Amino acid sequence: MSKKTKEINIIKRLNIPVFIFLLIGLVPSILLHAQTKSNLQIFYDLADSAAGMVLKQIPPQENECKLNLNLGSSYSVLRDKILNRFIGGGKKVIQGSTPDSSTAVVDITIDKADVTYGEMYRKSIFGNFYVPRIVKLSGNFLVLPSGTAMHDFNFSYSDSIKVDDVKSLENTSYPFTMGQLPPEPFFASLFEPVIAVGATALAVILFFTIRSK
Repeated sequence: MSKKTKEINIIKRLNIPVFIFLLIGLVPSILLHAQTKSNLQIFYDLADSAAGMVLKQIPPQENECKLNLNLGSSYSVLRDKILNRFIGGGKKVIQGSTPDSSTAVVDITIDKADVTYGEMYRKSIFGNFYVPRIVKLSGNFLVLPSGTAMHDFNFSYSDSIKVDDVKSLENTSYPFTMGQLPPEPFFASLFEPVIAVGATALAVILFFTIRSK
């Protein structure tokens, strides 16, 4: 075996573990970013949960229903998600006509949908800023003729996301998917430049101290 071939083989043996190490380090961050749902996607999930709750109040023998959705202009984007849940639940949804007295009539109203962000924090001293995210959907529903009382529903979802990702997770076409970010912590903005400069100066001092010895 030539010297050149040996060198290539050594490089290959060295590169494979490095490649595996880099892959292991990158995959979790890639998956985490891919799994972070947008605010609108979360609202879709919450609307689906609300529709599922309403479906449980409809007698099983009722195969069709008249569905009245009171979503206003703000939350009309959630209409299809609710309809799909009813259809997927085996119900024939009647629209635009008045059913006979034996057909269930369902009124669903969404009166509030909002996103709030908590105080910024870091998982490490120089790491990315994160914020708690809370997405809430609330409203009420009525099922006739099986019930005469109005029922409320409140669904929420919470997690933590990177501050840098907030804008990409919101949708400017739907203002209810947007929230107000809190200001950056005062002490973090005040002391981080000092710490960074101090750390750099310390590294330079140590470097020349070690060399002088």
